Amino acid sequence: MKPILFSIFLLFLITACSTKNPYTPTKPLVAYKTNTTYNHINVSDALLAHYKQWQGVGYKYGGQDREGIDCSYLVYDVYRKELRKNIPRTTLYQSRSGKSVKKKDLRTGDLVFFLTSKKGSRHVGIYLSHGDFMHVSTSHGVMISSLSNPYWRAHYWKAKRILTTN
Repeated sequence: MKPILFSIFLLFLITACSTKNPYTPTKPLVAYKTNTTYNHINVSDALLAHYKQWQGVGYKYGGQDREGIDCSYLVYDVYRKELRKNIPRTTLYQSRSGKSVKKKDLRTGDLVFFLTSKKGSRHVGIYLSHGDFMHVSTSHGVMISSLSNPYWRAHYWKAKRILTTN
């Protein structure tokens, strides 16, 4: 009887360990190394520094402070403070800025846009590297997600390049 119980226990243990959650809400901060520079600013370092300042701050529509921020403010704030570039404050106008970029050609600092509802709601994030982007989730706040996540893959709209290298 004991070998059978032990076998069942092992079966449950193996099954539980092999189950993978398809959605990881927050990726740990990783140091993305790229050669991307913008006017002598290491874009990757600047983005990650800004992420560290805001990581976990919750979502608030129209928010602009530690009480909560929205996706377009995060992008606006990163560009203004870290990259020293003025861009529009809203997702709609951000989506109309810059140069269109194919998904396969994304570079660190590019803006990635999503249509998140049938009513045309838009969401924006900043591409980091290796398929990851920084954004503000309504449920998890400021975080890093993967473009390969089924939700983001299904709602991907377009990308824009704001930064030009000199």
